[in-house]
Amino acid sequence: MNKLIGIVRKNSQQERGYTLLEYCAGAAIIAGILWVALSSLGNNVSNLLNNVGTWATERANGIQTGGNN
Repeated sequence: MNKLIGIVRKNSQQERGYTLLEYCAGAAIIAGILWVALSSLGNNVSNLLNNVGTWATERANGIQTGGNN
């Protein structure tokens, strides 16, 4: 009986190790996906903000000079 309990305990410890390895692998995959997504979206957001800044600057210059833009 003690031998059986020892085998069960040994197997449960191995499963915990595999589970931790699986979580780490999953976290690494998710981190990679997020890095790629944010890198791609980062450029799009940067371009959008630059366009908004250019638009706002043109409008502000139009107000200062009295022109209609």
